Amino acid sequence: MKAMEQARFTVSPYLVFPLVHSMQFGSEYLNMSIKPIQLAGHDTWISVILCGLCFHVVIWMVYRILNRNETDLIQIHRRFFGKWAGGGLNFIFIVYFLLHASLLLRLFIEIVQVWLFPDLATWLLASVLLLLVYYIVAGGFRVIVGICLFSLLRHLLIAAMLFTAGYFHFNNLSPVMDHSLNELLMAVKELAFPYVGVEILFFVYTFIKTPEKSEKWAHLANFVTTVSYLIVVLFSLLLFKFEQLSTQIWPQLTKYKFVRFPFIDRFEFVGASAQIFFVIPIICLCIWASSRAVKIMFAVKQRTVLPIFLILVFVAVSLIAGRNHIEAFQDLLSQIGFYMIFAYIPFVFLVDMVRVKAGRTV
Repeated sequence: MKAMEQARFTVSPYLVFPLVHSMQFGSEYLNMSIKPIQLAGHDTWISVILCGLCFHVVIWMVYRILNRNETDLIQIHRRFFGKWAGGGLNFIFIVYFLLHASLLLRLFIEIVQVWLFPDLATWLLASVLLLLVYYIVAGGFRVIVGICLFSLLRHLLIAAMLFTAGYFHFNNLSPVMDHSLNELLMAVKELAFPYVGVEILFFVYTFIKTPEKSEKWAHLANFVTTVSYLIVVLFSLLLFKFEQLSTQIWPQLTKYKFVRFPFIDRFEFVGASAQIFFVIPIICLCIWASSRAVKIMFAVKQRTVLPIFLILVFVAVSLIAGRNHIEAFQDLLSQIGFYMIFAYIPFVFLVDMVRVKAGRTV
């Protein structure tokens, strides 16, 4: 039984590309290369490709689940696991999205505080940004899609890295395949969190016209994300020695110091402030998905839930005091995201397969 939204609320299949890519390509890329490079060294670029391939498999699983059930994850949980267990799983996803939004917002505020305004209060910037998020999310799903589409301008920052080519040291990439398979796979696990975001497909599926045609766009989004992360990691390896990377918190922002324009003296300030294009789409999608889940579960208006969730995110962001707390929070969420993608989604896929086969034998 189909559970699609009214046509005036839906978007074309190709708009899945900015949705998935915006969720995957967040500000985590600023420090994504540090731990993987510590594990796989100059072969980390291989782990980036392996991680991208793994997420293509996950996207394939997600679409098999959605195409067979023709509804979103909230209803799928109820069908598969019943009212109470399914509701508990939905609650886990609600909390996960709220935590993800809180982490991304706190990461952006930290960047602004370190690179631009050291005396800026966390609560002040958080309140301003959350008011912007309220305005966008209250506008509806199509407005969020428009923000995701507009945020693709952030790729100009990646293109700006080409100006650092004169400082490349290609001998940093040799010898190739100098690390074991286990080291490469451990680096894949560390790289998984920046790729996390494809789970949003479980919530936007019913808002896509002819959603079965959108799968190729989701795969294209993951491919573009993989290429983007591959460029980020390769540039890190080519610009910095291993010892230098181990002392950097945001090596990607440090790269912008190599970029010189006659009309911009400190391009890293542009890179730091432009991170808003990376975080706002993700925060909006996370808040929208969590508030929509509550709307369906408890039959309340989404705009009633929205301010409550924004207040919860504001409190969470204000409680994350400094770098140590941010790292601990990010490590925790990274573990949750890894098992959600590579354990829970395959589990739901297998449950769906069993249900399909059981239905055929009845």
